[in-house]
Amino acid sequence: MTVTSSGIFEGIAALSQVAIAVSVAAGVWVAYRQLHSWKGEKLTLKRADLGEALISHASELISKFQSVRSPMGFVAPAGEDEDGAYDFRRRLNELADLNDEYAELRRLGVRQKALVGNDEVQEAIDVILDARVKLIVALKAKIRDAKRDSTHFGRALSAEDIQRIERYEELIWDGYDQTSGSLTEKLSTALNIIEAKLLPYVRHSASD
Repeated sequence: MTVTSSGIFEGIAALSQVAIAVSVAAGVWVAYRQLHSWKGEKLTLKRADLGEALISHASELISKFQSVRSPMGFVAPAGEDEDGAYDFRRRLNELADLNDEYAELRRLGVRQKALVGNDEVQEAIDVILDARVKLIVALKAKIRDAKRDSTHFGRALSAEDIQRIERYEELIWDGYDQTSGSLTEKLSTALNIIEAKLLPYVRHSASD
């Protein structure tokens, strides 16, 4: 069998095409792996940033919320009528000053759903948000009760009325109550859950 020079060149060309194809495929595979690795690193950093921000924000917000619930009350300043509701209005105003911070907690909660998606963390965030709503209801109720003196719509307070008022007072003033089932205990548990579920992301990023 005679091998011509043209046949040799065709064979070399064919091998070259194969080598080029293999090289392109290898390049694509390497690029894909690099892109996948980059996306993974970026997600890790985002989760770490979120974890650090959410833990810090939740901790500071709970601390500020608890200060609103301090058992130490204030009387109306000189020149302002003391109608028995001043201290409750003061606390309500302090709580309103935290509106932007509660909005930020909701925003962080949305990011948590997107980047981590941990149901326990989301439930813990809901506990913190719900505590604010309960305190607002309790404060507004005490303001109304203060204006009624010791009556409810013109009649003496019943045992049920008194129990309801006591529940409101517990919500307002039990900032140092750590007993099981108290609002303080629920907030502490919520923060512990957020820390336990998100700290691993922060630590993992720091160790890379």
